[in-house]
Amino acid sequence: MGLVNIQNLSHANGDKKLYRETSLKLNRKEHIALVGPNGAGKTTLLNIISKKIIPDLGEVEIHSKTKIGYLDQHLEISDDVYVEEYLKSAFKDLYDIEKRMNDIYEKMAENYDEDELVKALKYQDILNLNDFDSIEKRIGNLVNGLGIGVDKLERKMSELSGGQKNKVMLAKLLLSDNDFLVLDEPTNFLDIEQVNWLANFLQSYEKAFIMVSHDQDFINKTCNIIYALDNLKLTRYVGNYDKYLQELAIQQDQYDKDYLSQQKKIKKLETYIAKNIARASTSKSAQSRRKTLDKLDVMDKRKENPKPNFNFIYKEPASNVIIKANDLVIGYDNPLLHKLNFEIRSGEKCIIKGKNGIGKTTFLKTLSKEVNPFDGEINLGNGVSYTYFKQAEKCGDVNAITYLMNKFKELTEREARAKIGQFGVRNDLMIRPMSTLSGGEQTKVRLSALSMQPCSLLILDEPTNHLDALAKESLLEAIVNFKGTVLLTTHDINFSTKWADKVINFEDLV
Repeated sequence: MGLVNIQNLSHANGDKKLYRETSLKLNRKEHIALVGPNGAGKTTLLNIISKKIIPDLGEVEIHSKTKIGYLDQHLEISDDVYVEEYLKSAFKDLYDIEKRMNDIYEKMAENYDEDELVKALKYQDILNLNDFDSIEKRIGNLVNGLGIGVDKLERKMSELSGGQKNKVMLAKLLLSDNDFLVLDEPTNFLDIEQVNWLANFLQSYEKAFIMVSHDQDFINKTCNIIYALDNLKLTRYVGNYDKYLQELAIQQDQYDKDYLSQQKKIKKLETYIAKNIARASTSKSAQSRRKTLDKLDVMDKRKENPKPNFNFIYKEPASNVIIKANDLVIGYDNPLLHKLNFEIRSGEKCIIKGKNGIGKTTFLKTLSKEVNPFDGEINLGNGVSYTYFKQAEKCGDVNAITYLMNKFKELTEREARAKIGQFGVRNDLMIRPMSTLSGGEQTKVRLSALSMQPCSLLILDEPTNHLDALAKESLLEAIVNFKGTVLLTTHDINFSTKWADKVINFEDLV
């Protein structure tokens, strides 16, 4: 038996069926990528593996001694805990052993005991076997590699940004002694350098993991097994993502040929039966062919996943200058960057670059008046209207239709359904609470709301997080076709930025 063995799995989330009599096996040292369109049930499957969800039907066998580590980006962590303390908690058992050993030595300073000395030496052997002396070095490597920064170790979790907290949680998971890891979009909140560092780390990771990611390049570098989730079934492929695409194309081509061949056979049988069933001389032959037809396992026509149709409505401003910064300093208690002086003109498409935590989101919040400038000023031109896609938004328990209708009071339910459907969300998902939708589905609903607001400036903060490949393509086309000004941040190496007229690199301004 492998680490995880799932047989005959069937499960539905509300009225939506996710899997039907499908199977998955995860063996030691396998690096598995779980791929599929938004809403197919990838995160739900990770939760089933992590024992957070009990499936409707099927056998889920996990070895009794198997330790599972799960990257949960919604995990609540005490704000009062220090980063270093949180990371060291990955080695709590070893620190407990060290304390017991030191307690023995303290007592022996007053009263020597041979048996206690033997016990202390055994504790020391355990620490040596687990490279206890290298813990701080291992923590340092992850803190640097993931871009957390050594200076953050002495800070409380409450002092970190959302992205930094997620990186700290990932670091702890990678430090922990688990038999396999469950990683749900681990590259979110990482910039390109950190994604490359994590890829190198996972390439040489000696244990197993299963991962959901929409970063095809990252999957290629890190995974040797692909499980594709589509049409309620899991299909296993050996190799990286490119190899999977090659094999999938061959399989789809063969399926289409078999389908056409069967359709021709069915039509030929039906034609023969229709012509001969009433004739006495050929009735038996026609009945025989009808039995053959009835026994056929009729293939369904292969369905392509539909591509969403993103678009944004342009509203012409009264000014050619859209954004103007004069000696702008952003920050909260302390400035994050040097003074910014620039202007962005009508129709320009701009990318804001820089490492996580450098101030990109703070800049966008300052531009949208959510945060006051630390110093200086930033102004929008006359008649400039904007829409703002934030990295995170609490959507509550309203469904997608109600979410849209709450934002646009004049909208009918039919119009809301049409708009959300245009952005690639299926009818059965529109009536479910937003909090139960996948990250990609939530993003599509939120983008559909943005598309209802005519604007001259489109502000997008990491919009590609959680989106599948088809949705990213549609978003890219919508940005290129938008006549107005675009201001965007993204760390996604698979999302083209060739359309940008201007790049503002915050790393040059620290």
